[in-house]
Amino acid sequence: MNGTNRCSGRVEVYHDGQWGTVCDDRWGMQEAAVACREMNCGVPLSVKYKAFFGRGQDQVWLDDVECTGHEKSLAECPHRGFGEHDCDHHEDAGLVCSETIRLINGTGRCSGSLEVFHNGQWGTICDNNWGLKEATLVCSELSCGDPKKSRETPNFGNNRGLTGYTSNPPLRLANGTDRCSGRVEVLHDEQWGTVCDDDWDIRDAQVVCKAMDCGTAQISKSSAFFGQGQGPIWLDDVACTGNETSLLHCQRPSFGENNCGHAEDAGVVCSATIRLINGTNQCSGRVEFHHGGHWAPVNNVNWGMNEATVVCREMNCGDPVKVSGSFGQGEELRGYKISCSGRESSLTQCTLREYVRTSHERIEEASVVCSGNVKLADGNNRCVGRVEFFEKGQWGNVCGQSWDMNDATVVCRQLNCGRVHTITSMAEYGHGLGQVWIDRIECSGLEFTLPECPQRPYRDTVCNTTSVAGVVCTGSLEVRLAGHNDVCTGRVEVRHGETWQTVCDTDWTLSKAEVVCELLECGRAVNNPSGAHFGQGTGTVVEASDSCFSNVTSIQQCSLKGFRTASCGHEHDAGAVCAAQLRLVSGANECSGRVELFYKSQWGTVCDDDWEMSNADVVCRQLGCGHAVAAPTSAHFGRGTGPIWLDNVECSGLESALTHCSHPGFGENNCGHGEDAGVICLGALQKPQITLSPAPEVNWGERVEITCTVATEHLGGTFVLKKSQGSFKMEKYSENDAATFAFPKVDFNQKGSYFCEYQKKLPNQVIFYPQGNVADLSVTVKLEKPLISMTSPHAMVIYRPDKISVTQGSSFSVTCSIHSTYPNGYFYLTKSNMNFTETKLAFGHSIFYLAYFDFPAIENNHEGEYSCVYSVNISSMTFSSVPSKSLLVTVVSASSSSSVVSGGVSVGLVLLLLLLVIGYLVWRRRGRNTRTMVQFSNRLGGAIRQNMEDRGNGAFDGRGRNTQVNEGGQSLSSEDKIADVDTDNSVERVPEDLAGRVCYELEPLVLS
Repeated sequence: MNGTNRCSGRVEVYHDGQWGTVCDDRWGMQEAAVACREMNCGVPLSVKYKAFFGRGQDQVWLDDVECTGHEKSLAECPHRGFGEHDCDHHEDAGLVCSETIRLINGTGRCSGSLEVFHNGQWGTICDNNWGLKEATLVCSELSCGDPKKSRETPNFGNNRGLTGYTSNPPLRLANGTDRCSGRVEVLHDEQWGTVCDDDWDIRDAQVVCKAMDCGTAQISKSSAFFGQGQGPIWLDDVACTGNETSLLHCQRPSFGENNCGHAEDAGVVCSATIRLINGTNQCSGRVEFHHGGHWAPVNNVNWGMNEATVVCREMNCGDPVKVSGSFGQGEELRGYKISCSGRESSLTQCTLREYVRTSHERIEEASVVCSGNVKLADGNNRCVGRVEFFEKGQWGNVCGQSWDMNDATVVCRQLNCGRVHTITSMAEYGHGLGQVWIDRIECSGLEFTLPECPQRPYRDTVCNTTSVAGVVCTGSLEVRLAGHNDVCTGRVEVRHGETWQTVCDTDWTLSKAEVVCELLECGRAVNNPSGAHFGQGTGTVVEASDSCFSNVTSIQQCSLKGFRTASCGHEHDAGAVCAAQLRLVSGANECSGRVELFYKSQWGTVCDDDWEMSNADVVCRQLGCGHAVAAPTSAHFGRGTGPIWLDNVECSGLESALTHCSHPGFGENNCGHGEDAGVICLGALQKPQITLSPAPEVNWGERVEITCTVATEHLGGTFVLKKSQGSFKMEKYSENDAATFAFPKVDFNQKGSYFCEYQKKLPNQVIFYPQGNVADLSVTVKLEKPLISMTSPHAMVIYRPDKISVTQGSSFSVTCSIHSTYPNGYFYLTKSNMNFTETKLAFGHSIFYLAYFDFPAIENNHEGEYSCVYSVNISSMTFSSVPSKSLLVTVVSASSSSSVVSGGVSVGLVLLLLLLVIGYLVWRRRGRNTRTMVQFSNRLGGAIRQNMEDRGNGAFDGRGRNTQVNEGGQSLSSEDKIADVDTDNSVERVPEDLAGRVCYELEPLVLS
C-alpha cells in the first residue's frame, strides 16, 4: 500500500476477513524475500521501517516475523501469532521489490540467471549480444553494485541470461593505507554505513577481501582501528563461514538492527597483491599474484624456499613449512615465473617474468604452506611453550605481565591445540631472542587469531623482560575429556603422538578416573561412566590397563610408548567426571565462609550472580557440612584474590559437586571480587565409610558383604549403596550406625566402584549426609596349578616324576587333576615339541576334578614334554590355569629296557625287603595307639607309592607296591606336607593332610 508501483509499499496481510499491517520488529531482507515472492514481484531491493509508506489502520496482524527466506508466504514464518504484538502503526513495515526483473538459482539475490516479468509471467532473455553494458544495467536496477566477472562460468541452471557475471552490494574500505585495508563500509538504501565489530573475525574479513578482489584476509580489526565512521551502522553480529561471496550471504540481523556505536566499527587488512587459493587456512594454498589489474598464477618453475619465504613474510604468516601441496590447478595459462633471493619483503620486489603455458604443458602452479603468525616455542611439542608472534618479518615474544586465560584461549584455538590447560608468565620456556612485539594484549577470548586482539603499549612503564607469556594447551597433554562443555567432564581420550584414542570401559574404575582428573588438574573423580555416556569417539580404542592408568607417570609413559589396543568398540567408551576441590574461607568455622575452588593449580572465587540456596546446598553437601542455612552475596566474608573461576552458577540442588551445576565455563565472568559468593552451612556431617568383606578382590561365586558405617547422632536412618557406574542402588533402614548389603554369589556384574550414602528423615526435612568414599570391588577367577601324573595299567602304579622312560609298545595313561570349586571344565594335555593338544571333559565332585589321557601303545612320536591346563567358561568368558609342571616322556626300545628290568629286579627285591622290615617295626611301635588302618588303591586296584611326589627317574619295572597309612600316628614330616602344595597362596586352598589329598585322588579302602 502507498508505494510507487504494485511491488513497493506498506506490507499488509489478510486474516480473518480483515487486512492488517506487519510490525517492523525483526523485519529484514529474509522476510522481504518471502513477501516479494508471494506477490510475484521478483526479489527484494530494500526494506523500510517506521511507517515509511504511511501508517496503516485497524489491526497489526504480525510481529516478530522471522523467516529463513525460503517460505512460500509470511504466514508460514515463525511469528508471535495473529494479533499478538507490542507495536503501533508508527512501526509498520514496508518493502521495495524489483517488480520486473529477478536473478534465480544464484548464491544470493545479486547472482543468478536473469528473468523478466512480462504479460503476467516470468521468462528468460536470450544471451545473444549480452555483455558488460547490459549486465551493468541489471545490477544497477537491482541495487547490486557493478557486475563482477567470474573466473569460472557460474552454473545457474538451464536458463540463460546473466551468464558469467555475479554481483555484490557496493562495498568499500575507508581510511586504510591502500585500497585493500581500512574500515568496512557498505552501501544500502543509497547511503554508506559501517559494520559493527560484534562477532567480527577473520572469517568475516575473508569474505570482505574476496568481495573487494583484494586477495587473502590477513587481519580483522575492531574498535574503530581505522577511525570512527559516520552515518548509519548497517550491519551487526555478522557470522560468516568464510566461503560466502558477500557479507549479505552471511548470517546476520536485518539492515540497521544493531546495539553499537561507531567506536565499534569493523575493519580489515587484506594481502592486496598476493593471495593463497584453496588452502586449509589463510596461510596455505596455491599462490596467485595481482599485477596489471588482474590476478594470475605463479608457475612452479624454479619455485623454492627463497620464494616461499617471501610469500610467508608478505602474508604475515611466519616461516615456510612446505613449498608444495595439493591445492588444485587453475585454468589460466598466462602466469608468472618469479625468482627471489629470500630477503625481499614482497613478491613485487622479486624478479618477475610473464610465462604463458601451452595447453599440453604439465607445469603446476606454485603453492606454499606457512607456519602461521603464532607459534609455541621450546616446549616438548607444538601445543606447549613460549608464545611467539610474527611481525615485521621477525619472531618475537609476548609480554607476560598482562597475559591471561582469554589471551591464551585464542592462541590454543589458532594453533588447533584444544583449550587452555595452564598459562605461564615467568619465562618457564626461556626468553628466545628477547624481542617483545606485543606489550599489552587484550583478547576477549572469542577471537580466532591473536592479531585480531587489541594490542597497545604500557602507558607508564615498559614490559619487564623477565615476564614472558607461555601456555600449555590441552592438545599437549596425554589425556583429555571430550564430548562435554565442561573441560573436567567427558569421554576419556588418550594421546599417542598426534593421534587421540578412546579408552575401553572394561576394567575402567574410579581410581583410574582419579588419575585422569589429577593429570588434568581438575580435582577429584566423582564418577567413571561407561557405555559411551558422553557419546562415541572415533579412531582406535585402547585398554584401561593397570600398567598405564596406575598414576600420572604411567599415563605419560604409555603416551610415549603406545597403549595396548582393546577388542571392544566405541559403544564401550569410558568417561570421567571430576569435581574441583572446595573450601570456605574467612568464616566462623570450616562450614561457613567465602566459597573458593581449586582449579588449574590455583584457588579462585565464585561470583554471586544467580547465587541461591540451591547452589549453597550443593556446596555444603560436597564439604560434608549438611544443609545450607544461608547463601550470602556481595563479598559478605570479604573479598578474595586471584581468578573468579565461576559465574552464573545454577544448581538444582541435587548435584554432587558445584562444578557439575550449569555455568558458562571456568574463568567466564563479568564480576569483581566485590561480588564473591559465600555460604553458611548447618554443620559438619561425617561421610559414611565403606568396607568390603572378605576383601576388595574376590573369586567369582564367593559371598561378598559390603558394610556402610556412619558416625552420627542421628541414628535410625537409611543407608544407600550405589555404584559409580550405572543405576545400581540398594537401600536399607537401620536403627544402628551400620548396615550390611550381601551378594550371596558374586559375579562379574557386581564388580565396580561402590560408595555409601546416609539419609535421616526429620519431621520437616531430610538430612543428606555427604557422599562417602569409593571402594573398588574386583571379581576374578583364579585357578590352582593342576597336577600331572602317569599310570601303568600293568604295574598299577601312579607316578609323578619330572621325566620317565617308557618301553616302546607298552601302554600307559596320563592323569590331569586339580582342586577347584569351578566344575564343568576341560583339561588340555599339551606337548611342547610339536603342535599337539588333546582335550577332555573333567569329571569329579565338589572340589576335585580330573581327566585321563590313555596311550594304548606308546611309539616314538609320543616322546615329548607334556603338561596339563585346566579351563572353565564363566559368564561367556574363558579362564585357564597356569600349566602344570612338565612331564618328559622318553620312549626306549624293548631290547634296551631288558637290562634295566633285570638289574632293577635285584635292586627292587632288596629295597622291598628293607621296606617291609621298616614297615613292620613302625607298625609295632604305633599299633598301640591306633584302631583303624586305611589302605588306598588306585582306580585299577593296584597299590600306590607312599611318596606321592616320587621324582625318581627310570623305566617301569612291572613290580607292584603296597603302602599303609597309619591314621593315629604322628604327623607327616614338613617335606611330605610341602610336596604337593602350590606356593601361590592367592589361589583357592584345599585340606593339606596327606590322607585327605589321597582321598581326593584315589578310592579309599577302609579296613578295621
